[in-house]
Amino acid sequence: MSSQPFKDPFNVMYFIGFILVLLLPTLPASLTWLKQLGLI
Repeated sequence: MSSQPFKDPFNVMYFIGFILVLLLPTLPASLTWLKQLGLI
């Protein structure tokens, strides 16, 4: 635990990348739903 606020851009990019990797398996299903709903 550091007293420094979590504002390091490098850490933010890592966090965003981590979220994207977690969402990758759901991508085909998401695209299928978007096509079914006529959004794409």
